[in-house]
Amino acid sequence: MIEKIQHSPHPETEDDPQHINILVVEDTEDDYNLIIRKIENEGYQVNSLRVETAQEYEKALETDNWDVVLSDNSLPQFDAISALKITRKKYPFLPFIIVSGTIGEEVAVEAMRSGANDFLLKDNLARLAPAVEKEIRDSKIIISKAAADEALKESEERYRLLAENIQDLVCLHNPDGSYLWVSPSVYKILGYSPEELIGKKHFDLIHPDDTANRKEEYSNLFKTNIPGKVVRFSYRMRRKDGIYIYVETILQPVFKSDELIRVLSTSRDITEQKLAHDLLIESEAKYQSVVESIAEGVILYDDEGHIGAFNKSAAQILRSKAASSKAFEKELLENFQFIKPNMSVYPQDEMPAPVTLRTGKPCSQVIMGVRDRGDLIWLSMNSQPFLQPNGNVGVVVSFSDITEQKVYEDRVTAVAQELTNLIDTANAPIFGIDWNGKINEWNQVTAKITGYAKSEVMGKKLIDEFILDGYKVAVTDLLKNALRGKDVTNYELPIYTRNGKVVTMLFNATPRRNLHAEIIGVVGVGQNITELIEYRERLELKVAERTKELNEALMKEKELVALKSKFVSMASHEFRTPLSTITFATNFIKKYLSRLQPEEVLRKLDKVEEQVGHMTYLLDDVLLIGKSESGKIKLHPVVINISDFCKKIIEEVSHSTKNTHKILFSISCKTKEISIDEKLLRNILINLLTNAIKFSPGKDKVLLDVICTAYKLTMLVRDWGMGIEKEDQEKIFEPFHRASSVGAIQGTGLGLSIVKKAIELQGGTIEVNSAVGKGTAIKIEIPFA
Repeated sequence: MIEKIQHSPHPETEDDPQHINILVVEDTEDDYNLIIRKIENEGYQVNSLRVETAQEYEKALETDNWDVVLSDNSLPQFDAISALKITRKKYPFLPFIIVSGTIGEEVAVEAMRSGANDFLLKDNLARLAPAVEKEIRDSKIIISKAAADEALKESEERYRLLAENIQDLVCLHNPDGSYLWVSPSVYKILGYSPEELIGKKHFDLIHPDDTANRKEEYSNLFKTNIPGKVVRFSYRMRRKDGIYIYVETILQPVFKSDELIRVLSTSRDITEQKLAHDLLIESEAKYQSVVESIAEGVILYDDEGHIGAFNKSAAQILRSKAASSKAFEKELLENFQFIKPNMSVYPQDEMPAPVTLRTGKPCSQVIMGVRDRGDLIWLSMNSQPFLQPNGNVGVVVSFSDITEQKVYEDRVTAVAQELTNLIDTANAPIFGIDWNGKINEWNQVTAKITGYAKSEVMGKKLIDEFILDGYKVAVTDLLKNALRGKDVTNYELPIYTRNGKVVTMLFNATPRRNLHAEIIGVVGVGQNITELIEYRERLELKVAERTKELNEALMKEKELVALKSKFVSMASHEFRTPLSTITFATNFIKKYLSRLQPEEVLRKLDKVEEQVGHMTYLLDDVLLIGKSESGKIKLHPVVINISDFCKKIIEEVSHSTKNTHKILFSISCKTKEISIDEKLLRNILINLLTNAIKFSPGKDKVLLDVICTAYKLTMLVRDWGMGIEKEDQEKIFEPFHRASSVGAIQGTGLGLSIVKKAIELQGGTIEVNSAVGKGTAIKIEIPFA
């Protein structure tokens, strides 16, 4: 049961009501009203809620901000200890007072141990309001302290993170300078760990020369509490490795009741800055000494264009006796006339100092004449911006007297102009380049040969614009050699012309030097030999062609000689056997004709006829090879029935080989008739089938597979005989070549050579696949109309 009651404030506290939110755990409504009334009678405005079960209690805790919980000790479904546990779990600082009719001592002690703030008896509620007031007040104090502790903890964590990650050395000291706390950055700056410095005095690490003064200053620093006072020191500190470094330290005192209790120091390593500062001071001293001792005149202008300083050499060169910068500036403006190299007046705003001051860009090697009392002094001037101590930009002007050099250069210039005119009008192509390969000379003959005027090519790179791609590397190396002082003679240099043609020059190059004998470029002199080169190339081409023809004829002759040699060797071997047989048969018939039967004579004659046929076949092969070598074979295609043709050849080969093998024949053609050279095809097929049977002794079959597509005839002849060695497969198409594995099998070595030539004459191909002991497959493809 939940019962919420809003009570009116006590009449005596209407002007200043005290609001209290009270959650009551009570099963008796009368006791609940008694408790609330007792508190209201003390002048409080009460907002209360009564609950009886744990579920109601937990829900009520979440619905309002309660100032205090008043709980009966024992309820039918709930009790004070259970309510207390729920309360402390979620709200550890919420005041919890037990108000009960009766409570034993042991229960009271357990309740207090569990976190109850107080306990009262219902029959003695005089102490109720004061107890509520006290516990609410104490709770607020505890909550405030917990919040402060949490804020302090967060602040300390932030400070710790800051101290651990800051690059400077942060330390906390006792008033006597001993370390209380040291940031981790001490290891990076001094090489110590924080723990090694705790308790040590800061002054023990300061350089002895700096310690005495610092101790006295330190003791007088914070005698009085001046808010916000900090002090900055610079001194040397000793690292752990014994090396001294320069540090800059800021000290900030911490006072309590005008008593110095701590000193916070923040130190930074300024060794590099200090060394740089010392070097700067030393450099300035050296600079001043150098400026006064150098032979060049130096004038410093401020950001408004006025002279701020000048050295002795400046006054000596300009023959000035001015003692101050102001007087020196006045003398320059009033007594000197400034002249350009072309003898015109130098405008004041075009002089180096005003130009650099206006643009911020330096001026280099400005030649200027200065006239005073009739004398003309030539100066070479440079101006450079510099940063003044006030942060503004000034200008430093340096100059030297080049009067003698200028007079000498004027003379040399006149001579150089004469040479330039001579080069420009010379009757030979002359051109020059500088160290960067850019054209700086181009005479009239060169312009005429190339078609490019001098104004079009000056400043362009010779290699990029005029040299052929295949010659760029070689010409680059050649020009580099010339720039190193080596002469280049009689180099044939091809160059592009405006019309895209290539002109060849016989090129000679020599280094070009200045007045100090320093190489500053290359001068090239040429001769147009394009027509001579073309004539030579035509002659060389004719010689090459003639040489090629002679070489080809020689190779043909060698091949014919080799062929004849092989033929003689083959003929002496292959013809001897049939001729011996014929001789034997004829002699036998002559000797025994009267005693021979007619049938026996016919057999001898058949033998003679067979040997004559073999010799005729052999001669046909040789004649065919000879014709193909000399290119005398002409194609004579005729229309044939391919199936009938193949069957006829099979029958002929079977008969000539005495039917030792069965020829398996298959054909697949879209058309029965094709147009092809019948004689050559016959020769091809007979040779392939005869070879397949001849070189498969002990086997009983060979295969002929024929396929005709729209424009191509494919034939595959396969046997399962002895096969061809791999090293022989590359030579089997050479005339008279026989494989090493054929042994005593009769043959001339011409068959496959004839086949290949016959196929190639018809634009076909032949392919051989063979394995020793497994057989050979030969596929041919011949196009037909």
